[in-house]
Amino acid sequence: MDGRVFVVFTFMFVSVYSNQVLLVSMDGFRWDYLTKVSTPNFDRLAQNGTKASYINNTFITKTFPCHYTIVTGLYEESHGIIGNKMYDPVFNSTFNMQNYETRWWNGGEPLWVTARRQNLKSATYFWPGSEAEIRGYRPNIWKHYNQSVPFKNRIDTVITWLTDEHIDLVNLYFHEPDATGHAFGPDSPQIIDKVKAMDKILGYLLDKFDSHNLTNKVNLILTSDHGMTTIDTANKIVDITDHVNMSKIQFPVDNGPIMQIQPSLGLIDDVVQSLQNVSHISVFKKEDIPDHWHYRNNRRIMPVFLLAEEGWSITTNKRKAALYHGKGAHGYDNRLNSMKPIFLARGPNIKENYTTNTFRSIDIYPMICNILGIQPAPNNGSLTATSSFLITSGTNDASANIVSFWTFILCTLLVIM
Repeated sequence: MDGRVFVVFTFMFVSVYSNQVLLVSMDGFRWDYLTKVSTPNFDRLAQNGTKASYINNTFITKTFPCHYTIVTGLYEESHGIIGNKMYDPVFNSTFNMQNYETRWWNGGEPLWVTARRQNLKSATYFWPGSEAEIRGYRPNIWKHYNQSVPFKNRIDTVITWLTDEHIDLVNLYFHEPDATGHAFGPDSPQIIDKVKAMDKILGYLLDKFDSHNLTNKVNLILTSDHGMTTIDTANKIVDITDHVNMSKIQFPVDNGPIMQIQPSLGLIDDVVQSLQNVSHISVFKKEDIPDHWHYRNNRRIMPVFLLAEEGWSITTNKRKAALYHGKGAHGYDNRLNSMKPIFLARGPNIKENYTTNTFRSIDIYPMICNILGIQPAPNNGSLTATSSFLITSGTNDASANIVSFWTFILCTLLVIM
């Protein structure tokens, strides 16, 4: 009897993806804005997730440095974006917020680069640094900054990235309530109205999550870079030209809450001595900047550093400064309550209805790497600081982001006798 056996094997490839992350920044959202007005959608986010009263950001409390800290987990002296304006003595060049040359940004590895290096997809809808090529990478999708794009349009695009494109990590940036805080001050009726408006924007985002079944798939992390305080440039102003012979200074960089100074050769001590007894400012030689700011060990921090008392401003032209009619500023000591930002999070890896202890903005980077299951680059943060509200702590193994396995199924065993 001639018997033949036909064995047909069918294999099924299954990919189990890590949960996605949407990191949102609402610029200049001071922690206590949420106590000044009813915010039902922020409450909704907190009740379904985790909230900190505030987080401790880095010094200086400026937009570009603090945002780059959030996505690198590095102090500003470590990642090198030490101001919205800064001078690099090696480049002999000055940086401003329109500069996306790679050489300025390579001091840190942002989340979107960490993700791409480990075969995840990343996208940014505006974020400081995201327009630059960093360590050979850009996000898979990124946008040139355009402040005029309506907030709801930004959200609609991000939802498409999360659903249709299955982007693993998305960054989303809003320039409010920072712009309103600068114009009218943190205690103004206008900031109350803007916080209400941002609550509605958050509600729109949460509704989109619900309607697209993303609530149990995507970890939504909402934070900010810094707070805001009231200023008075007509009366609370320190003009350094009233106190130091400007021939002793090659050039200053920046103004307002902080100023950096490059003295003429051999005149550092002379400049410091001229300014050290001026009221309402603190003056430091670079090597004497306090350790707790982690703002000393970088070549872009200049030989003399000035910090204004809260609410005061530093200038080299008080007449010009008096023409500025803004009522709010930031950049001051990060230990001030007025400089501290918000933090809320919700998602499959986040505890519900939980209030966490205060942690640091440098701790956000390792937390997100943990959620995504990727190995973080060297950083100053600590995963322990956020572990109390993480439901699942990933392995931080680069292979953990996608678990692939073969399921063997014997479909047909046909024996023909």
